[in-house]
Amino acid sequence: MVAGEGKFADAAGASGLIEHESSSRGVRPLVKVWAVVLVLHTGVIASGLISGAIATIVNDVLWTVAASAAAISSFRAAFSLHGRNRVAWLLFAFACSAWTAGQIVWDILELYFNVAAPFPSYADIGYLLFGPLMLIGLFVLRATQQERRMTWLRVANIGLILCSLTSVLITTLARPFEKMPGTLGDALVVVIENGTIAIAFIVAVYFLWSYRWSDRLLAYGLVTLSLGAQMVTGMLYTRALIGDSYNTASFFSAGWMLAFALHQWGAEAQVSAKTHGRAESLAVRQSQGWVEALVPSLLLMWVGISAIYLAGEVSARTVHLRTLVLVAFAVILASREAWLYWQGQQLRSALDNSASSLTRARERLQDIDSQRRDLERLIDVTARAGRVGLWEWEPATNVVHYSREWKRQIGYAEDEIPDEFAEWSKRLHPADYAKIMGMVERFLRHPAGELIIEHRLRHRDGSYRWMLAQGSSLLDADGRPWRVAGSLVDITPFKELEESLRESERRYRELADALECRVAQRTRELSDAYRESRNFAHAVAHDLKAPLRAINGFCALLEQSAANKLSETEHSYLERARQGSIRLSGLIDDLLDYSRLEHREQRLQPIDCRAFVRGLVDSMSERIEEAHAQVHIDLDTTPVLADSEGLRIALTNLIENALKFSRQTAQPRISIESSLEYGRYLLKVRDNGIGFDVAYRDKIFEIFNRLHASGYEGTGIGLALVRKAVQRMEGEVWAESVPGEGATFSLSLKLADASETAPVSRA
Repeated sequence: MVAGEGKFADAAGASGLIEHESSSRGVRPLVKVWAVVLVLHTGVIASGLISGAIATIVNDVLWTVAASAAAISSFRAAFSLHGRNRVAWLLFAFACSAWTAGQIVWDILELYFNVAAPFPSYADIGYLLFGPLMLIGLFVLRATQQERRMTWLRVANIGLILCSLTSVLITTLARPFEKMPGTLGDALVVVIENGTIAIAFIVAVYFLWSYRWSDRLLAYGLVTLSLGAQMVTGMLYTRALIGDSYNTASFFSAGWMLAFALHQWGAEAQVSAKTHGRAESLAVRQSQGWVEALVPSLLLMWVGISAIYLAGEVSARTVHLRTLVLVAFAVILASREAWLYWQGQQLRSALDNSASSLTRARERLQDIDSQRRDLERLIDVTARAGRVGLWEWEPATNVVHYSREWKRQIGYAEDEIPDEFAEWSKRLHPADYAKIMGMVERFLRHPAGELIIEHRLRHRDGSYRWMLAQGSSLLDADGRPWRVAGSLVDITPFKELEESLRESERRYRELADALECRVAQRTRELSDAYRESRNFAHAVAHDLKAPLRAINGFCALLEQSAANKLSETEHSYLERARQGSIRLSGLIDDLLDYSRLEHREQRLQPIDCRAFVRGLVDSMSERIEEAHAQVHIDLDTTPVLADSEGLRIALTNLIENALKFSRQTAQPRISIESSLEYGRYLLKVRDNGIGFDVAYRDKIFEIFNRLHASGYEGTGIGLALVRKAVQRMEGEVWAESVPGEGATFSLSLKLADASETAPVSRA
C-alpha cells in the first residue's frame, strides 16, 4: 500500500552483520620488532661475538627498555578502560614501573660503579614489589568476571598446576641448594622475588584455565605467558645465583626481555580490543576451548623439559620426590578426566534430550506453519468476502506486498500489476499526493499510533475511487517501524452518500431559513395578538367591574332608602345581588391575577424557603387565628431559585385552600415541610381537611374546575394560579389525597447555585 520512496534506505545497509576484526591489530608491529631484537640478542650475546663488558651494557639497556615499554603500554591500557579493569591494569603498570626502577638501580651499580652482578642491592626492592603487585592486579581483574561455583574441575586445575610447579622446582633448585656456597639470607631474597612471581603465574594460569575471558582472552593470555617467561627466567637466575655461576652471557638473559615483550603485547592487545569494541566471537570461544584442552599437556611438557635439561644433576632423593609429585599429578589428571567424561556423558544425555525436544518442536512448528497457511487462506477469503484489500510494507527495504483483493479494488487481476510502491503512488489523485505523502512521513517519524488515510486512487477505467487505508506498525528494538501492515476499503459509495447528505443538508438549511422567517413573522403576529388580548382583558375587566360597583352601590342605597318598605324576602334578594356582585368582582380580580402572572417578568433569585414561609404565615396570622388552625413549619434552609412574587402567590393559595377545606375539622392542622430529592427542593403543604378523590388530582389544577362547589366559596382559579406560578419558575406541582383524611400539595423547585447571591427571606 503506502510506502515512502527511499525511506529508510540506509537502514537496510546498517542492519548488516558487524565485522569482527582481530584485537591483535595493534600487536603485530610490536611482535615483529621484539622478534628481531630477541633473535639478534640471542645470536650475538650467546655466541660470544662481543666482549663481556659490551654484552653487559647491551643486556642492561635492553632489560630497561623492555620493562619501561611494558609499563607505558600498561598505563595506556589502564586509561582506555573503566572501573576494576582500569585498577587492574594500573597495578600491572606499577609492577612494571617498580621493576624498571629496580633495573635502573641495577644499571647504575653495574655500569657506573662496576659492581658485577649487584646482588643483593637496592635494586631488589623493585624486583620484590613486582610479584605482589602483579598478584593483586590479577585478583582485581578476576573480580570483573562473573562468579562461578567451585567444581572438581577447578580444584583439579589448581592441583595440576601446583604439582607441575613443585616437580620443576625440585628438579631445578634441589641440587643448587644442596651445594649452596653463599649465605641463606641472600638465597631467601632471590627465592622470595621469584617465588611471588611463580605464585602470580600459578594464579594467572588458574584464572586463564577456569574462566571465560571473552574478547580479553588474547590480552590476558599474553600477560599469563609473560609471567611464565618471568618465572622460568627467575628460576634459572635463582639457580645461577645460588650456584654462583651467573654471568651476563647466560642464554636465559633474553628471558626477561621476552617476558616484558609479552606483557607489552598483552597491554596493546587490550587497548586495541577496547578501541574497536568487539563482542565475543566464535573464534574467541574456540581459543578458550583450546586453552582448557592444552594446558595439562603444556604442564607435562614443562615438567619433561626441565627433567631432560637437568638430567645430569638428578639424585636419588630428587627422583623420589619428583616421582611422588608426578604420581599425584597423574591421580589428579585421571580424576579430572573422569569428571570431564562424566560431565560429557551428562551433556550428551542433555543433547539427546534437546534433540528429541527439537524434533518435537520442529513437528509442532510444522503444525503451526500449516495452521498459519490455513489462517492466511481464511484471512484472504474473509477479506475478499468483505471486500477488504490487505497490504504490508517493510520501510527498511521498501518492499510492498498487495493482496489479490487490493488489486481487484482498482480493477486489476493479481498478476496484472507488480508488488511495487510506484503502483500505488502513481495512482494517487494529483490533488491528494502532497498531503498523503506528508501523512506517511509523519507516521514513519511517530509510528506508535495508527495510520488512517482517506485518498483517491485511479481505477483501471480511469475514474478515481475513494479509498480508506488503515495500518499499524511493528517496531524494532530501536523503536523504528520494520513492518507496517493494514487494509484498503473502497468507500466511494459512502462518499457519494455523504455528498448526497451534504446536499440534503444544504436544502434543509434553506428550508429551515425560510421556516425561520415564517416563524419570526408568526411570532410577531402572535405577539401583537397577545398584546391586544392582554389589553382587551384589562379593558373588559375594567368595564365589568364598573357595572358591578354600580350594582353594589345602588343595592346599598336601595336598602338604606327603602329599608322600612321592603320585606324580608326583598332584603334577601338585595343581599344576594350584592354578594353576587362581590363574587363576580373577586372572580374578575382572580382572572386579572392569572393574566398578570402569565405576562409579568420573572425575577428568579435565591430564596431561603424557611424564612420566606415564616414571613408569609405571619402575614396570614389573622385568618389562621380565625380558623383556629395550627401551622407547623419544618423547612430546610437550602436556598431555592425562584420568583418571590410567584412563590408568594403559590403558597398563599395553598395555605388558604388548606384553611378553607379544614374548617369543618375539630382541630385544623397545616404542616409545611421540605426535603432534598434528586437535586431538587421538595416543599409540601399538608392539611387534615376533607381531601378529594385521587382520580381528580390533575383536574383540580384546571381553571374554573371546582370539586367542592357546595358549601365552599371560591372561583376555581386558585390552584390554576399555583400551577402557572410554579411552572414559570421551572418547577412542578402535584397533589395527593385520600377523601376525609386531608390533602398534600408538593412543589418541586430548583436549588440555587453556590455562586448565586445571598438568599432572599422576605415573603
